[in-house]
Amino acid sequence: MKSGAHIVVSFFILVGALVGLEKFCDFGLRHNRNLKIVAANSSTGKSSLVVHGPCEPLWMISPAQIDSITGRTSYNLALSHSDFADNYLHLYEYLNHHPAPGLMLLYVTPESMDKHFNAFHAYRFAPYLGDPEVKAVVKENDPGYSRWIRVPFMKYAYYNRNVVFNVIQGYKHYFSGRQQAYYPDGFEAPAKRVWGNHEGEFVMLYKDTVKFRWDRLRAKYLVKTIRLAKQHGTKVILYESPVLEASISFQQNRNEILKRIDSLADAEGVEYVRFEGLEMAKHRRYFISTLNFNMAGLRLFNDTLAKYLLKCGYGNATKRD
Repeated sequence: MKSGAHIVVSFFILVGALVGLEKFCDFGLRHNRNLKIVAANSSTGKSSLVVHGPCEPLWMISPAQIDSITGRTSYNLALSHSDFADNYLHLYEYLNHHPAPGLMLLYVTPESMDKHFNAFHAYRFAPYLGDPEVKAVVKENDPGYSRWIRVPFMKYAYYNRNVVFNVIQGYKHYFSGRQQAYYPDGFEAPAKRVWGNHEGEFVMLYKDTVKFRWDRLRAKYLVKTIRLAKQHGTKVILYESPVLEASISFQQNRNEILKRIDSLADAEGVEYVRFEGLEMAKHRRYFISTLNFNMAGLRLFNDTLAKYLLKCGYGNATKRD
């Protein structure tokens, strides 16, 4: 009897410790100012433009440069290696805590529609699983993870390598009173990021040729992201920044996927703008990878993008030239 009681007591102590550890992680992550999900949950004013998508806009769209030309205020909500379900939940949180922007630019390229490129990061949403919408999206996109989250602390233990540092950093921000992210406008300049941009590496990247596979879930959450923005009165423009021309010949069915994206955009009543034919796309000196610019390239493209937005009627008339 005594040993049985010890087992029961030990079990409850263990469960209590795991619950406490889970709450500890919840608190740390909710106070890490460098996480985009925390920025999305923080009411820090209104932005006229939100830029969204994976690493390409994260490293290539500078709100400061765009705003200097348009005279408006923008925020870069994009996240590295993120798919449309990831984008959808970040936009969902952003719109729950901020006034809706007038315009959202959402990056879409053939890679975006293939599940072998980018990913859904369930651990980013662990502290927010009490929201039914967040929980439903996580369950659909990461069912293996969702099967374990009812067990105390498993929502963090499952992907522990991805959360420990951010939890500790969150407590650092909390005790230091930090209120602003390291990148306050969401843009992370690629100045310290280095990739090769040689022909042989393109061949390796695309395995001689790549055939993109249209993924149903990617398309579903692209549509959901568009509709969520439009429900809040936000105009949506899908866009693709210039692709290094030397890589296009390796993309076997690029045009086919682009046509499908065009059809999806038409069905949702939004524009899909591809910045094709720009002189910069011919020159590797502007790129650090197939889709990513270096600092010289991003400055050139941001100037082009901002002037395009002005032509679309976005911006302060006083800033036009």
